[in-house]
Amino acid sequence: MGTRFEKARFHVSTGPESLFDRVRFKMKGKRTLRVHASHLATRATERNAPLAVIAAFDACEWELVTVEVRTDTGKFVNSAWKREIDGQWWWVVIGLGDTIETVIDTEKRGLGESIVTTGKLYELVERVNRDLMIGEGGSM
Repeated sequence: MGTRFEKARFHVSTGPESLFDRVRFKMKGKRTLRVHASHLATRATERNAPLAVIAAFDACEWELVTVEVRTDTGKFVNSAWKREIDGQWWWVVIGLGDTIETVIDTEKRGLGESIVTTGKLYELVERVNRDLMIGEGGSM
């Protein structure tokens, strides 16, 4: 089953800050990530990923790097986090319902041509997430 909506990617170093504040707010604390995606099982095996450590997710131990949002609503649908585990840098992409979409062993920074940094979509995402934070009692 493919994505039914268009997505756009944002990077923590280029914002908008309200989007990253909201993702941190929604993902704060400890949680057990779901590891049922078939794509994940294949990638985790291929990459010898420490899935048990990754699935025991604590946002305080991970660094938020990128967030993908729906272009029609400006709300986030997944987030990518990185952490060094046993001398290796791992990225985990977490989708809706605390589901791990994939794991990647990399030292990349996540910046590329696909990152949205300005424009109408950027402004929509900033406004939507700022308003959601205010409505959810987050600090803005």
